[in-house]
Amino acid sequence: MLPDHTDLIEQFETTLAAYLSPGTVETRTYYVRRLAQWSTAHHKHILSLELKDILTWLSKSIGPSPWTKRSAKSSASVFFKWARRHRYTEHNLADDFPTISAPKGIPNPCSESAVTSALRRCTRIQDVMMLLLGEYQGLRASETAQIHTSDFDQIHNQLRVTGKGNKTRVLPLHPIVKEALVHFSPGFLFPSDRNPSGHILGRSLGRRVRHLLGHVPKLNAHSLRHKFGCETLELNPDLLALRDLLGHESVETTQIYARASAQRLQKMVYALPNKRDRMSTLAEIVAGTVAGH
Repeated sequence: MLPDHTDLIEQFETTLAAYLSPGTVETRTYYVRRLAQWSTAHHKHILSLELKDILTWLSKSIGPSPWTKRSAKSSASVFFKWARRHRYTEHNLADDFPTISAPKGIPNPCSESAVTSALRRCTRIQDVMMLLLGEYQGLRASETAQIHTSDFDQIHNQLRVTGKGNKTRVLPLHPIVKEALVHFSPGFLFPSDRNPSGHILGRSLGRRVRHLLGHVPKLNAHSLRHKFGCETLELNPDLLALRDLLGHESVETTQIYARASAQRLQKMVYALPNKRDRMSTLAEIVAGTVAGH
């Protein structure tokens, strides 16, 4: 007899929580729950799905973004590997999953005017801090959600962050974030009684940031992180340092900020000398053409 979906996913979540960061656990279980819901709606059990079912789910029930599809596929893959390892199924369906390639991204930095508008929508000190941690520390939504006052070392001006893969990095604490911190009581900056961990989930924080940014397409918590990445690289083109600040596994990921720094590209192009004989020649040809008519 196949186990109940709820019990199965709870066991899966408990296993992941032992070695992955809360943000990663949240993402993985979110997509597995969606797959379980899809299975129930189609009168199937998640463990009895076939490859064609996964492909149908990915193509019709997951958003069009290749990054979203890849995240959903990866989450399902982790689940089926876990199910096979714990003998809930004999066949690891993930072995048959196709590769989903996503195009190399370009940064989507939040504009200064968007942040200014977001500040006008803030009604709590937590709202302002959400913006600051993205814009001035470059944190992901999942990283911001779990920040505790004990993560701040105000003597050495440092912030300890637990990111993807449960990896910890120590960041220089920006003075404006340190200044804002005095308004917070000891404990999680974004507490929640609904989450056993004691803080809000990254997904909830992301929804709040989208609201603050006015629900404008492509403006979200990650665009604040992109703003940080572009602006810091503009001030100091050190990709290795930016990789460490953002907590990237590879500098190849960080290179998207170097490829598409619009301000730097504009400076490079505008620095080319404006040679007037080009335009004077054009003007002579235009004048001759007009005179000929």
